Amino acid sequence: QVSPSTAAQKGAVMIEFRCGKMKMDANGTTVRPDTRKGKLTVTKSEDDGLTHLTWTDRSQGLVEDDFIIFPGDASFSLVEQAKDNAKNNRVYALKFASTKKCHFFWMQEPSADKDADLCTKVHACINGEEDPSGGAGAAGNLGQMDQSQILAMLTQGRHMPQDAAADVAAAVAAAAAAEGSPSSAGAEAGSTAQPEGPGDGPSG
Repeated sequence: QVSPSTAAQKGAVMIEFRCGKMKMDANGTTVRPDTRKGKLTVTKSEDDGLTHLTWTDRSQGLVEDDFIIFPGDASFSLVEQAKDNAKNNRVYALKFASTKKCHFFWMQEPSADKDADLCTKVHACINGEEDPSGGAGAAGNLGQMDQSQILAMLTQGRHMPQDAAADVAAAVAAAAAAEGSPSSAGAEAGSTAQPEGPGDGPSG
């Protein structure tokens, strides 16, 4: 689901905004903010025709995380446990149904007024509910290829590690089984993890 990259994905940008990411402590019970200024982008890639969610370090212009997402396999939602956190109550989770993996982010836009709208749009984009390019989207492309073809396309020249390739295979199977129905488990992501925030944090 994730492959390292040094450049942003080329393609139609569906949504993009200032956003940091969070890291899970070794004990697995607390997530803490990475205080670097970041950017979250959802793109329909020109290279593979699939939907990518990337996190970029804005200070260096470096794409650190590049998630390939299939409709129905992922959800993006507010972490309910963070609502009453005085330090940072703007924590969101990207959760994959096929692998049960969860990645946490925190909003860095100056105002929280549009947080809910941004969250809704991200969830819609990664589940094929919005396609600004007007194409059939990832679901349409997947319908014309079997799993071996998809894996070959994704791994060729992308330096995708074996475990990531296995994640993609699981994601394809889950997407086919779900028939495009988005996961509803995102709100429960990290149910035992208590987010700790940096307060307002960097917003520039």
